[in-house]
Amino acid sequence: MPPSRPNILFICSDQHTARITGAYGDRVVRTPNLDALAGAGCRFDSNYCNVPVCVASRASFMTGRHAHKTEVLENAGILDSRIPTLAHMAVRGGYHAVLCGKMHFLGGDQLHGFLERPIGEFGGAAPSDGLPTGKLGNCSHHAPLQFTGAGGNALEDYDAAVAEESVNWLRAYAAAAGADTPPFFMTVGFLLPHCPYIASRPAYDRYDGKVRAPRLAPAQLEALHPHHRAYRQWIKLEEIPEANFDRAAVAYYALTDTLDCHVGHLLDTLRATGLWENTIVVYFSDHGEMLGQHGRWHKDSFFEDSARVPLIVRHPKMELSTAVARPTSLVDLMPTLCEWIGIASPPGLDGHSLVPLLRGETQPERTAVKVESYTFWEGEPWSLNSNRMVRRDQWKLNCYGFTNTYELYDLARDPGEMRDLASCPEHRDIMNQLIPLLFEDGWSRHVASAWLAKMDAMGAFENYQQYTQLARKDPLPKDPNYRWSGAGRARTWLEENA
Repeated sequence: MPPSRPNILFICSDQHTARITGAYGDRVVRTPNLDALAGAGCRFDSNYCNVPVCVASRASFMTGRHAHKTEVLENAGILDSRIPTLAHMAVRGGYHAVLCGKMHFLGGDQLHGFLERPIGEFGGAAPSDGLPTGKLGNCSHHAPLQFTGAGGNALEDYDAAVAEESVNWLRAYAAAAGADTPPFFMTVGFLLPHCPYIASRPAYDRYDGKVRAPRLAPAQLEALHPHHRAYRQWIKLEEIPEANFDRAAVAYYALTDTLDCHVGHLLDTLRATGLWENTIVVYFSDHGEMLGQHGRWHKDSFFEDSARVPLIVRHPKMELSTAVARPTSLVDLMPTLCEWIGIASPPGLDGHSLVPLLRGETQPERTAVKVESYTFWEGEPWSLNSNRMVRRDQWKLNCYGFTNTYELYDLARDPGEMRDLASCPEHRDIMNQLIPLLFEDGWSRHVASAWLAKMDAMGAFENYQQYTQLARKDPLPKDPNYRWSGAGRARTWLEENA
């Protein structure tokens, strides 16, 4: 007899913008499984990641704390093992915590409270076919947009392995579950639809000619905030052939399609094993993808395509609202999990439980959602830039700390964020209301520089370099908690170059 308390399955993808999902309004992409999950549960329409880059975002939602508190500001940050995570709280509440796939943990602690990890972090792809494989997934470079199209992608191989191992674990759990078996808290971490912008031929052909990357006129590019112009210069977007952008968009749609198939595999397994009726399912992504909107690609932006992410919740024993419009963010996952499993939240959290919103209730304590971004562009005048966004009601305020400049958008009247209202005199009152919210919890424009000085004094960067070099040595460690190398083609290549 299986446990009576509901199991909890978190499914986390990588770089999936909410907009490219059927349930969120896209009429081209095929996401039937995510759409069905949303139809059976609740869709959050204004949900944000708290840092629009992988490692920092995951450290935030794993701990329920903003980045300036976890001190994981970017993709080389190592989460302090003393900070309680979702896994720690689940185990404290009597759950068996298992992580299968990516969570982008750096450093020696590859569990952070999880008791089991069938597949560890992605181990990378072996260089082949003349492509700079190690750069094609790095969104701080222009290389991902130099090689786009149909072909083999090691991230697809990894996600297929993650899905299969997750399914095997669920089947084994269902077969062995008895009255004394603890409920599970399982987190499945997929890499798709993260770049490389290369997708398998069948999926790529499904979208070829159906999607096209946006183009901005020179005057529109010149009108962008200086922060965005500096970004375009940093990753050399002007050097990318126009056709590459369209191929990248096609591949992104194809990779999202493939991701949805893996989600469907998990959900079908829950149904086939009898776990479906006693399992809460939560789907979300760590950050989005700009896909050429506003002249930007990749992530690390406060624009909706980068900062807004899907969040879908299905609860088998609770009547849910069909959609939530109120702004929420991923730090809300920690207090939500704690409420579900019936334990007190750890002190110092920045989020609020989503349970009242799921029930259709109001939450007066919710004031604003906050998102942080830190740029470390070596040798550039905009390096060590501490940036923050605050979203309250329909208003979004973006602060760029290096220049102490702002963007203000009214998302009710301008959902595409085409008109920056920060300099409009008639919006001075709302600016004066929102600006203090940026700093109310201790954040400042000097977070990046203070963190860099602290890490340098501790020798953290030398330690990280040594760890990275060790992790890349062959033969790879056999411990799957450490990293995944792939059993077959662990490479990325374009068909025309094969």
